[in-house]
Amino acid sequence: MRPSDLDFDPSQALDPSPTELGRRIKLLRVSRGLTLKNLEKAGKISATHVSEIERGKASPTLGALKRIASALGVSPASLVEPRDLPPTTLTRAAERLGRRVHSNGATWDPVADPIQSADLGAQIVTLPMGPEPALEHRHEGEEWATVLSGMAEIRVEDESFVLREGDAIHFRAARVHSYSNPTSSPAVLLVASRPRLAM
Repeated sequence: MRPSDLDFDPSQALDPSPTELGRRIKLLRVSRGLTLKNLEKAGKISATHVSEIERGKASPTLGALKRIASALGVSPASLVEPRDLPPTTLTRAAERLGRRVHSNGATWDPVADPIQSADLGAQIVTLPMGPEPALEHRHEGEEWATVLSGMAEIRVEDESFVLREGDAIHFRAARVHSYSNPTSSPAVLLVASRPRLAM
C-alpha cells in the first residue's frame, strides 16, 4: 500500500461521473476474470449493489469504494482520480516494460497507453509453457488474437483452436475463453479487445 492510500479522501479528488466510475470498476473486474459474485465474496459487498454502481445507477460510499478497490487489487484513489488523457499517445518499447503485468504465469505488456475515451486496447501476451490455461475469462465486446511466435491453444467455450505463427482468431468475448501454450517453448501473441481491458 502506498502512503497516499492511507489518507485517501475522496473529497480531495475530482470525482468522475457515476457512469465513468462504474465503467472503470467494471473494466477492472472483467479484466481480472472476476464475476460480480467473486467481487461480492472478496470485497464483502453486495453483487447487486456493485452491479448498480457499474451501471452508474448508484454511487458507492467511501467504505464500499475501499472494499471494491481492495477486491480489485488497486488503490481507492486510482478509481476516482481525474483522467484527462490525450487524443494521441506514443509508447516506447522501454516504457512498456514498466507497465508489464503478470497473471497465472503469463505476462501482459500493453502495446500503448490509452487515449481519451479509449474503447480499444491491445496487449503483447507471453504464455508460459504448459497445457493449463494462463487466463480464462469472459467480458463484453470482442477479442482478436494473432500468434507472433510459437504456438497457442485458444478455447472459446467448447471449441479448441490451435494457432501457429501468423494465425489469427476473432470472437465475441462474452463467450468463456482461455489461452494456453501446449508446447515446450514460449508463445507470444498480440491480443486486442474491445472494450479495452484494464490490466
